[in-house]
Amino acid sequence: MRKLLSVVVAMLSLLVGMVALSAADEAPLAKPNVLTDETISTGQPLSCYDTIIIRDLKMDNARYEHVDEETRAKIDAMKPMLNRIYQESLAMELRNRNLFKHIQTGDQAGGKAVVLEGEIVEFDAGSRALRFWVGFGAGKTYLLLKGRLVDAQTGKELARFEDRETGYKGVMSMEDFEALFPHQAKSLGENVATFIGKLY
Repeated sequence: MRKLLSVVVAMLSLLVGMVALSAADEAPLAKPNVLTDETISTGQPLSCYDTIIIRDLKMDNARYEHVDEETRAKIDAMKPMLNRIYQESLAMELRNRNLFKHIQTGDQAGGKAVVLEGEIVEFDAGSRALRFWVGFGAGKTYLLLKGRLVDAQTGKELARFEDRETGYKGVMSMEDFEALFPHQAKSLGENVATFIGKLY
């Protein structure tokens, strides 16, 4: 009887240990605190992937603030350029940090891949008059990006994020959106690469 009790206790100890280990595996990674808002769903570092696929930015459903019809037409014409700048900036930062064996754009997946999806959800052309007369961040020009990282094989969401880029003198500058948006798209790429690097 004592021997049986010892076996039962040993089995229970092993089971408790396995449950604790499983819970530890499922605990999400710490938030990098790089972007405006971050939600991490995975407990596995991104270094377990050898490929990242950077999808084109979606922009068709974006909101437009401080934008008239003429300005909107100019922003719409800028969209392909902003996507290119964002992708190139992001890919360059990932390469400089030696993250991932393969960095791809488009839909092709090779090896164990993580997919980066992104969407510009707001274009704010700002107001030079508000920046000049009011200050304190009023009338700033910015891009608002939302995105997520997804396992290419399972479709499981690994992380979700949001970043509002007002950089490159976006708060104080008297330059207009045509000068500021390209620099902000570049900064968004750099910010997202830093976020990914912290999860790697």
